[in-house]
This record gives sequence, C-alpha cells and structure tokens, in this order.
Amino acid sequence: MKVFVFFYNRYETATTSQALYENNIPHIVLIHSESDLIKFKKGGTLKGDPVVTKNDKGLAFQRNSALRMMDSGEWAVFMCDDFQRIKSYPKKFILSKTQRIDVNIENQNAYRLRKEITLSEMFSMFPKLIEIAEANKIHLIGFGLHDNPMNLGKKFTTRGLADGRFWLVKKSSYEFDVNCQMIDDVCWTAENLVRHGNVMVLNWCVPYFERYTAGGFGSTEERKALRKKECVYLIKKYSPLIRSAEKSGWDKGTHIKLQASDGNICKVRKRIGLQ
Repeated sequence: MKVFVFFYNRYETATTSQALYENNIPHIVLIHSESDLIKFKKGGTLKGDPVVTKNDKGLAFQRNSALRMMDSGEWAVFMCDDFQRIKSYPKKFILSKTQRIDVNIENQNAYRLRKEITLSEMFSMFPKLIEIAEANKIHLIGFGLHDNPMNLGKKFTTRGLADGRFWLVKKSSYEFDVNCQMIDDVCWTAENLVRHGNVMVLNWCVPYFERYTAGGFGSTEERKALRKKECVYLIKKYSPLIRSAEKSGWDKGTHIKLQASDGNICKVRKRIGLQ
C-alpha cells in the first residue's frame, strides 16, 4: 500500500516522515518545489522518497498528484506532515464484532482512550478496515477526531466528517476540487457521501496532529479569509448536504457542517446528474 505524506513549509518541524521511518513504513513525501526539497533535506525532516510535484500552493493540488500515482481501485494512506501520536482501544477489541459501547456521563472515565499505539500497530488494522469498507462500497476511511468518551459510543460513524489529517483513500474516477484547498476534507467527505452513500470513520482510534500552527498552511488568523470563501463555495456546491453553522469562538461564516441524511444526499445527487 502506498503511503503519501504532504509536506509544506515545516522544514525543520515536520514529524510524520520521521515517525513512519521509525516504524519501518516506506512512504512517499510530496513536496511542491525543488527549492523546498533542499530545505526539507537541510532540516532533517525528510525520511521517505521525495516527489516534487511543481504544483501551486494548496493541499488539494498535492492530493490530486497522489491520486495520479495510484491505480484505479487502489487504496493508499494520506497523512499530513505534523503527526504526533495515537490513542486507541486495543486492536483485538476494535477488530471484534463489537459495534457499540454503553458509555454515558456517569461511566465515561472507564471508557477513556488511555492506550498509546505505534503507527505500525495502527497500520496492521488497515487490511481489515479496507475489507469492511469494500464490503460496503465505501471509498474513504477516516479516524477519530477527538477522544471525548461521549464520542466513542459507536465504533464507526458513516455520515460524519472524515478528518483529512489521516485517511485511507480508494482511487475512483474523480479528483479533489481545487477550489477547496483549506477545508478539502469537508469537500472530499461530501463528495464521497454523494457518490457512495457513506464514509467510514473509526472512532476508537484517534491519531493526533498539530493543528493550525504557524508554518504549514498558516495559523488560524491567516486562514480565516480563505476559510470564509471556501465555506460559501461548499454550501453552494453541496447544499443541503453542507450548511452554514455557528460555532463558539469562530467568526460568522467560517464554520459549516454536514447534514448527511438520505434525503439531502439524494438532492445533491439529482442536481449533479448522478441519478
């Protein structure tokens, strides 16, 4: 299985390639330019096989370059460049037939994710996850966004966001929309819901990454204007599957949410001619 890491700007602080190397996982590092390649080598953060795409700035451009290196129907791992660690329930429990746990406010401490696992341990679960996805005609696998025990009631979520920092992606006939470079994971999740009906998010395994730090594609403040523009675009493209939403601490117009009912998915499919 190909493993792609998307490098940008964190010349001395990118962590993912090093972590994969330490776990003996071969991987491809996508870099925008030859000058960036030199900087990453000098920074000591590059441990995989580099590919210089010569793409403009933007993650969706790099994602498409990765897709073009895959065969139709092939699965690959997509990772951002600032991986930290993984917390997970035991592999045996995740791969069991258990689909739910009875977590509630009173007993939530008993269900906290306390076990840290390695990348190689996480990767060893991928064949089974792909088998489940294939059986359900799913093309996108994601992992838990946070470790709040109240989010762990169900092993899998099939209609929520597949966070783009760590994916398993199956190549099909479509590519990433380059009008969405910052919240491309919302766009890609919506596209998969429209085309395949479901995604698959494993809530019981949570990979941690740095988020919205300086470097990468910018701080929260640097991203704000772009985020507003992309939110407007995605609402127009995928409404009513994607809608504007209010969120505490976020400026108006910078947050959207998926409302992935069968009816909303069908409305988008009909509008774009998929049914």
